Amino acid sequence: MVQKLASDARLPARRPQPLFEPLPEPPVVSYPIGEVEIDWECLQAKRPTVLETIDAMPVYLLKPEILVLLDAEKHPTYHLILDLMWTTGARISEVLALNPASFIDDGYDFGVILKTLKRRAGRPRKAALQRSPKRYVPINDHLLQDRIQSFLYAGR
Repeated sequence: MVQKLASDARLPARRPQPLFEPLPEPPVVSYPIGEVEIDWECLQAKRPTVLETIDAMPVYLLKPEILVLLDAEKHPTYHLILDLMWTTGARISEVLALNPASFIDDGYDFGVILKTLKRRAGRPRKAALQRSPKRYVPINDHLLQDRIQSFLYAGR
């Protein structure tokens, strides 16, 4: 049993607290750059020079070229595979190894768990052993999310 002492009389009465505190308003963030324009033609013109001068630079495609490749593919399954490779940065073997359990939709985020299938010959190095053979890649494109979910719903 708790007894009330005379010294408790000096404390002020507690204010009634609301059950749920209102959420604070999110801070207003202003970015100094409103829009970024990229000169794709200039980048395409400079690509041969970049590839000649930097030895470790792999041959690469720019975004307009990728979009042309994606638009050229008419088969929906192959188009989805190319789109997944472009969006997630996955290798073809990693995309082909996906199954329905690889896609995560927890109500907050939608993403895919990719298994790293690239193995080098010989004994793995210590850094390679510490690295996870799986990686989670979020997919923020809502149209791609819908296409993936309809593809999975169709039972493929």
